Amino acid sequence: MASEPPALPATLGGQAVVEGVMIRGPKGAAVCVRKPDGELAYRTDRTEIASGALRRIPVLRGVAMLGDTMSQGMRAMIWSAQIAAGIEPDEPDKNSLRATMALSIGAVSALFMLAPAAATRRIEGRIKNPRLAAIVEGVARVGMLVGYLRAIGRMPQAQRLFGYHGAEHRAIQAYEAGEPLEIESLHHFSNAHVRCGTSFLLTTTLVSSLLYATLGPQPLGRRLLLRLALLPLVAGLSYEAIRLGSAAQNGPLRVLFGPNMALQSLTTRDPDEPQMEVALAALRAAIVLHQQA
Repeated sequence: MASEPPALPATLGGQAVVEGVMIRGPKGAAVCVRKPDGELAYRTDRTEIASGALRRIPVLRGVAMLGDTMSQGMRAMIWSAQIAAGIEPDEPDKNSLRATMALSIGAVSALFMLAPAAATRRIEGRIKNPRLAAIVEGVARVGMLVGYLRAIGRMPQAQRLFGYHGAEHRAIQAYEAGEPLEIESLHHFSNAHVRCGTSFLLTTTLVSSLLYATLGPQPLGRRLLLRLALLPLVAGLSYEAIRLGSAAQNGPLRVLFGPNMALQSLTTRDPDEPQMEVALAALRAAIVLHQQA
């Protein structure tokens, strides 16, 4: 008896890369990039997500998934930059990849976690209500995030990337809706998606503000150390919140995720048809990868 074909994942993820799009699922990822001569280049990675007890434990699974996503995304970004520049791609070694990831996490932590904590420390000393002080820090963190996204959104390179970001979202929404995977279908969808990385950034900002509000005032050194120590917990809780938002996006809870969707207007642009073509090519390659798994 012929075996049943493997079931395709109900949902897929992805990210924009340099002049291209990566689409990933539980069995691996596919990247499609437009080369300088206009041709499309493809790369597929069969990196099945490991199973195990950790992957079934709420909060901890979010930390593990974030590590996988960052590693996969970093490799795709490096490869796409080389292809888009017309350079023969060279696979980065694991140590370089880990160092780049650590640097990225450190920069994000310093900018959006430690800097607001240090900047609002004096204000906290003047505000006798610790919960109100935590709200002030949270507002400062959101303000820095929005300001940063607005600033980089003015760069031409970022605008190209954000166009591919919008194309990636539209392609995944078409797949999830069961629509034909054609450019015409993508015109009917928006640039925002509930599982977007931008949504994750804002969610971590809000979750961390609520968590830090429970700690009360601390000396600056301890305050900063606690912010770093709690990063895995913040990431895990934020992942669970995004999962909840994805499952309830058509219910009454969707109102709570309105700010996440709105913030994506800063990190997406309406894609042109060549960008949508690339996103669909990456999506089709990811589907083939999962059919062959």
